[in-house]
Amino acid sequence: MKKKALLLLMALSMAVSLTACGKKEAPAAPEAGTEANAGAGTENEQPAEEAGEKIEIGKIVTVLPNVRGDGGTHDLACRASESIAESIGAELDIVELGTAVTDSAKWEAAMCDLCEAGYDLIITGGSLMKDTIQTVAPMYPEMPFICYDVSLDFDTADMANVYSMDFYQNEAAYMAGVIAANMTESNYIGFVGATKIPVIYDFMVGFIAGAQEVNPDIKVAVAFTNDFNDATLAKELALAQITDGADVLYPACGNAAAGVYEAARDKDVRAIGNDQDVASKYAQSDETIQKIILASVMKKVDNAVTSAYERYVAGELPFGSQETVGVAIDGAGVVKNEYYEELPDEVKDMVAEYEQKITDGTVKVPTALGMSPEEIDEIINSAQ
Repeated sequence: MKKKALLLLMALSMAVSLTACGKKEAPAAPEAGTEANAGAGTENEQPAEEAGEKIEIGKIVTVLPNVRGDGGTHDLACRASESIAESIGAELDIVELGTAVTDSAKWEAAMCDLCEAGYDLIITGGSLMKDTIQTVAPMYPEMPFICYDVSLDFDTADMANVYSMDFYQNEAAYMAGVIAANMTESNYIGFVGATKIPVIYDFMVGFIAGAQEVNPDIKVAVAFTNDFNDATLAKELALAQITDGADVLYPACGNAAAGVYEAARDKDVRAIGNDQDVASKYAQSDETIQKIILASVMKKVDNAVTSAYERYVAGELPFGSQETVGVAIDGAGVVKNEYYEELPDEVKDMVAEYEQKITDGTVKVPTALGMSPEEIDEIINSAQ
């Protein structure tokens, strides 16, 4: 396998513009299928293949609206891409659009270049890529896109060549709540969120629901940084919760979560990692923090991307649609590793029990998406 790391910043050519993007002729229109999800577009067979024809993948490109090393979804997508390419002997390019590039027109021009560069598959994702995908993908209807951690609008853009997935973060947070309620000694746990937006509320609602399922009388402190990067403020909020009695903390505040983990370490309480395998991360850099991480929950982007690729080559991927993946297909949930194995057996048994209940539909995890402010306040108040 040939791998190249490409850093596409301003050097992508100032002369390239969206007007330079070619538009390939679309293949014969496929028959409309069923909807893969509510609000999704039509389901299609592979965008550039005749029915039953073997799909040949020689070159793959993974496009990041960031750089590698985020420790989260983009690194997981790269991990999956590398594994796929290695397994089939394909060439893989990883294109880092970089944090310095904020002009969407340059991203769109870069994506147009990639669509014309002879790749057989584009893997990309993240909410920042939404506009770029929705602009460029319709121009290249024969180019298949597998998109992760982004919710696309298939009602307004003709993207029969695009499959998109997002994740049930509320289910991952629910499992964090199950673990926290089992491991607390004070019957008081804490949540530190970032901005008060639906996706962060979704983490909070799932966390509270999981904890209350185990113990209806548990108290959950709730605080918000209103910032994804202010680790100092996150630490102050976490320390206040600890002072008030919380002994297991769960953050959903991006990079600011580092402050929550530091507070837990400094006050000798526990935390549950979010968005990445936090224990493994700190095992390499700060074992004092690694030791207070009970477990981590995350969007398992690597599993989901690999599953999407396998469905693609099997002719089963519902292009032209959006799907949400979660605990049922191991697309979100608890990280099972050597650190998780240190939890008491009865806790791991309960985790397995609720994973099964979510999978078979016995448990329906509530979501903040679509909730009114009053409904969200009611959930917060129910745990005070």
